[in-house]
Amino acid sequence: MLLRCIDSVLKSTYPKIEIVICEDPSTNEARESILNRYSRYKNIIYIKNKTRLLKPASLNKAIRASKGTFLFHLDDDNVVHKKCITELVSTMHKFPKVGVVEALAFYYSHQNIIMHAGTERSRFMRGYQSPFSNERWRNQFKEGYEIGNADNAYMIRKKAIKAAGMYDLLSYYNEGAELQARIKKAGYSIVINPKAKTYHDVPYRPISNARYLFSERVNRYSVYHIMYSKILYEFRYEKTVQKLTFLISLPLYLGFYVDAIITKHVDVRTKFGLIGLLLKGTARGFVDAARVKQQIEYL
Repeated sequence: MLLRCIDSVLKSTYPKIEIVICEDPSTNEARESILNRYSRYKNIIYIKNKTRLLKPASLNKAIRASKGTFLFHLDDDNVVHKKCITELVSTMHKFPKVGVVEALAFYYSHQNIIMHAGTERSRFMRGYQSPFSNERWRNQFKEGYEIGNADNAYMIRKKAIKAAGMYDLLSYYNEGAELQARIKKAGYSIVINPKAKTYHDVPYRPISNARYLFSERVNRYSVYHIMYSKILYEFRYEKTVQKLTFLISLPLYLGFYVDAIITKHVDVRTKFGLIGLLLKGTARGFVDAARVKQQIEYL
């Protein structure tokens, strides 16, 4: 997937691109494949972490290594349209107060079906909802359409990162939304450009099933950080009424994630271990929210 993603970026119509890849240690390391395939490319920077730093710290290392005016956050399960980056940069030049612009995400297997077009937070539970998800693209909105958060593949103005800070090292699961909340507080807006297209290689499901999507990502890191990051976000950026509605809905969240863990795993010991990490992360989230704890780095 990573090689396919890099290949699609290298076909971009936008000429001035550097690609920064930052990788944690894994059983399926990309280093040799990258060095062998792209040895002639001077604009590809590869960073290998000596220890597992997780996503926010890796993203911050990539930001420090970058020279560009705009930073395109892209995960390896995406394939970008050749005009995607050109369109995103165009939006940045047209709208100087835009801090983040998202590409419209289609399913890789169904390239006329919207996977999502940004996210909004629900009124009561404060969970993320994706307007237009699973709709056919029919020009439902135009360039500059304002969204709550960019979620999948999005470009950030480096000036906005300098003003707001980089990714918070505590927000492993919710790192994009947390950073974007600070970018909004710094006076920037978040929009989408539907002419910038990316194709996200995740399973297509005609009816959105959040439990299925989370169960696919269940591991010891995600179950600890899913509620931990959510709690930090709510108590940092939401109003009092929204905090209360979130607290009321907390048992529903926990029940949802416990159900996803049980669905994913057969082994009883593994299930109880992951549920324990979920509860530990939830408790720690409230402790760190009360302490107003953060680990935000600045350029």
